[in-house]
Amino acid sequence: MNIEQYVTYAVIITVLLVSPGPSVLLSINNGLNHGKKLAALGVLGNLAAFQLLLIISATGLGAVILTFSELLTYIKVIGAGYLCYLGIKVYRSPVSQLDTDGSQPSLHHQPWLIFKQAFWVTSMNPKALIFVSALLPQFINPTVSLMPQVVMLCIISALIHFTIYFGYAALAEKVKQLVGGEKGRGRGRFNKVSGVTFLIFGIVLGLSGSTT
Repeated sequence: MNIEQYVTYAVIITVLLVSPGPSVLLSINNGLNHGKKLAALGVLGNLAAFQLLLIISATGLGAVILTFSELLTYIKVIGAGYLCYLGIKVYRSPVSQLDTDGSQPSLHHQPWLIFKQAFWVTSMNPKALIFVSALLPQFINPTVSLMPQVVMLCIISALIHFTIYFGYAALAEKVKQLVGGEKGRGRGRFNKVSGVTFLIFGIVLGLSGSTT
């Protein structure tokens, strides 16, 4: 690819990632509740899932998966269910904590849960796979080696991904420090708004039409 194609790809990825969605909301919520350092683990979870989707698409496996409408439906239902589950957990969570399972562990002592939570939010969205599977072939030159092209595209998307999502988390932490500190009422309200929003995302995903 030439430099113009790389720039075009970077712009498209930037627009995709900066747009509001479950992963963006999760990054903001993690930054607000746990600070940017722990939120960075969530960003890495989102990033890992997105890179996995890129690799699946680049190898042609994405196109194969897209031919199985029942599989996509299962993924959609699971993803919608997880978003609704996450929404309930966020809505009910105390200000000091954002839990992902019924045992209510402290994420400050089990930070890997933040990574896992973010990974599932991104990977269980079939629309992300569809988008990536449609986008990536436009920037792959079939006449040259595939691996260097995929590596470069993954690096570009990873840098943009981390910058945007970590930026959201860091901004949320900064706003928290400016307007309410660790135990401000605003954080509790934001948890409830976030919980409802996750529920809406889940319901919309679950009720959406065919993903093929």
